[in-house]
Formats: sequence, structure tokens, C-alpha cells
Amino acid sequence: MKQSLVANKWYPHYRGPGKTYSIPYPTPQSVLRAAVGATEYKFISETVTSEHIRAAVIMPLDVPFQHLLGEPWAMSYRDTAWRMLIVSTVDPLRWIEMARSSGAVAWLRSHTQTCTYHWEPPARDSTSNKIRPPNAPGTVFFGDCKTHYKKKYDLSEVIYDLKSKYMTTREIGDKHNISSATVQGIAKRANIKLTPGNPHRVKT
Repeated sequence: MKQSLVANKWYPHYRGPGKTYSIPYPTPQSVLRAAVGATEYKFISETVTSEHIRAAVIMPLDVPFQHLLGEPWAMSYRDTAWRMLIVSTVDPLRWIEMARSSGAVAWLRSHTQTCTYHWEPPARDSTSNKIRPPNAPGTVFFGDCKTHYKKKYDLSEVIYDLKSKYMTTREIGDKHNISSATVQGIAKRANIKLTPGNPHRVKT
């Protein structure tokens, strides 16, 4: 395996800078972003990101691939005609070579600034609740630009309460210390239908 693979280019389709060629596969980064909801309003991964992607390959659907998933992190994405394997591995070239010898028809190496994924238990506060990252979804700001502060809520819990259909949006807002308008906005982005009127309830 050559050390000079251009980062984030599918081989053997890549033909060098300035060349025009057809890429039949999406990037593994776009596949991961779609899977964790980074391209729309869904749960966004707080662990694996596109910066952890170290290599990817395309495998025919009828070729065994489970032995290629024994890495710190791995993902399988199936299309109608092929399967993409995405990994965070210590040695991308070794893994690509193993995949090629197993029947891979295309391969990609990420740039050298990526890092291998390493799981760590989440940080918790004094009440044993998980500490959310400062840029996590569900973080809203109150106050003016000089003295604003963060008021956090768990987006997944708000959506769970919306789907339970037992509370109004105002009751859900009171429970999570957010406004009913915020709850209605979350319901809209999560495609949860509300009945008209005030207070709103989830349609049954």
C-alpha cells in the first residue's frame, strides 16, 4: 500500500489533481453526519465525530466483512449495490490493505490530523447527571449579550415527554424549565404533531 494516498479521495477512481472523474460513493464523513443527525434536527453524537474517521472501504454485498470491524470504532453502511465500512483505527494503511485482500473494491484514507477514537466514561456532576458539552443540542441562552447565561435541558427527555402524550407543551416546559414555545419548536423539528389550541397537546 502506497504511503502517498491523497486524503479523502476514493481509490482506484482518483486520478490526480485537476482530473475530472466520477465518484460513485459518498464520503464517509457525510455518511456519519447523516447517521448521527448532524445534517438535520436529531440526536447528535457526543462521542464519535468525522474527525475520528481514519479509513473507509467499499465492499460488495456478498463479501464477508465482520473481521474488519474489530477496531476501536467501526460503522457499516449498506447501499442497494454496495456496503461502506468506516473505521477509526490506529493504522489506516494496514486496515485498508486487509480490506483489499478481503475483496474491497474501493478505499479511502482520511487526513493525518484525524485521531483514533477512544471511549471514555462521560463526565458527571455532583448529582451523577451527565455533563453536557457546551455546544450540545438543547442548550439555550437567556439574557442580553452582556449578561447571558446558559440554561440546559435534555433534548431527548423533552422529546420523550412529547411522545408520551400525557402532558401539554406548557407542562413539559415547566418540567424542563423552558418555555412552551421552545417545546413547540422542538416538536416541530422532531416532526411530532400537536393539536391546535392552547395548551397544545400531542395528537393521539
